[in-house]
Amino acid sequence: MRIVRHRAGLFLALLLLAAAAWAQDDPQQLVKQVTDQTLARLQTERAALKADPRKIYPLVEDLVLPHFDFSRMSAWVLGRYWRTATPAQRTQFTRQFRTLLVRTYAVALLEYSGQAVGYMPTRMSESGRTALVRTTIAQSGQPPVSLDYALYWHGDQWLVYDITVEGVSLVTNYRSSFAAQIADSGLDSLIGQLEKRNAKKIAAGN
Repeated sequence: MRIVRHRAGLFLALLLLAAAAWAQDDPQQLVKQVTDQTLARLQTERAALKADPRKIYPLVEDLVLPHFDFSRMSAWVLGRYWRTATPAQRTQFTRQFRTLLVRTYAVALLEYSGQAVGYMPTRMSESGRTALVRTTIAQSGQPPVSLDYALYWHGDQWLVYDITVEGVSLVTNYRSSFAAQIADSGLDSLIGQLEKRNAKKIAAGN
């Protein structure tokens, strides 16, 4: 399934949402601060990553995962099927969906080549509990790519629950695709397909 038109959206999705060691009241400020942190880490480890691209995965584990709510994303992606899923099915699906996203983003991150990031005014909800951080990614000889992050305040930190690239929502795309598979062969079959897909990528080293 093709989620976005530009792979830039994939790697910038994790680039701009790398984990910070502290919570920020302003979600856009969080994005700006951790961008510099992540770029520095990529630059420092560029030689090691070129020699062994698999080292990108520990980097993703360190920088990205703390700021994604995979449980909420999984619930939204499955929709009504989440409500009828057993606890075991929810756990298995979340694990496989998380692996799918992390490996997709990790591979795309390796393609980062210094594109400039612009920031549009952030859209905050009236309650201040949810936010849409809007950015643009410069592309040589092409219009910039729009990349938006939906976050919500949970405990003492902002967590991402959806990413939209060029108006295309990650959650909506996967939801449509997965719903068709579940309707055709059931949730267990979908989980099995994701597990095989992830295992194949891991075996291939990508």
